[in-house]
Amino acid sequence: MDDSTATNEPDLTTPDQPDDTTARVRPVLDVIGLLRDGTIRVAFQRIIDLGTDDVIGYEALARFPGEVVSPGPWFAEAKVQGLDKELEVAAVKAALACLDRLPAEVFLAVNVSPLTAASPALFELLVSVEAARVVLEIKEGEAIEAYPQFSTAFDELRSSGVRIAVDDAGMADVSLRHMLDVRPDIIKIDVDVTRGIEHDPIKQTIAATFGSLAARAGALSLAEGVETKDELAMLRTLGIAAGQGYLFGRPEYLPA
Repeated sequence: MDDSTATNEPDLTTPDQPDDTTARVRPVLDVIGLLRDGTIRVAFQRIIDLGTDDVIGYEALARFPGEVVSPGPWFAEAKVQGLDKELEVAAVKAALACLDRLPAEVFLAVNVSPLTAASPALFELLVSVEAARVVLEIKEGEAIEAYPQFSTAFDELRSSGVRIAVDDAGMADVSLRHMLDVRPDIIKIDVDVTRGIEHDPIKQTIAATFGSLAARAGALSLAEGVETKDELAMLRTLGIAAGQGYLFGRPEYLPA
């Protein structure tokens, strides 16, 4: 993506809602409208090779219209309405529509739950794009009782060329189980581990552990939330392969 033409996304601070009823009703109606009208926007955040400083990928971040532009409340409301998978698929569709506008040598990471990753609707979307350029970030969310039922779906995704990433490594209680069953191609180290890592031996140990695990498993270690040069220097010292965060650039919209 040409930085000279990319447009920085606006401040995504969610305004105060007047009351609980208004806060709840408006997003419910908008979720239905989004699925009908397809008005999801996508911002892109750079993923950097920490050895070469090259851009190797972008993470797609869904952005919604109206007053509540932060994605969290929208997906929460969609889940209440039983529309969470539909909204995830719609967000992935919006992101994949931009794939051909990104540099050919980079990958595009999109966030999905395990249920969505295993859904026929997602497979249909991937058929129409260069799957080898797509990374699915599998969100842990709620604990999955029977991971083996997803193993076939993940195998099929990989056979098409798609890579699998796990998010928030080092923080969630089920991260190790998550990684054992998903067998990720990319391990993303949580922002709370990255933040202030240069001052914290425990965080350094956690990051180094996941970096070593990734290297031994033939996966890519990727630190989220890199904001300072000191954090970057420590991550390089620890052998972390890639990073993303405000130090490398804020999420941007593609030019119209």
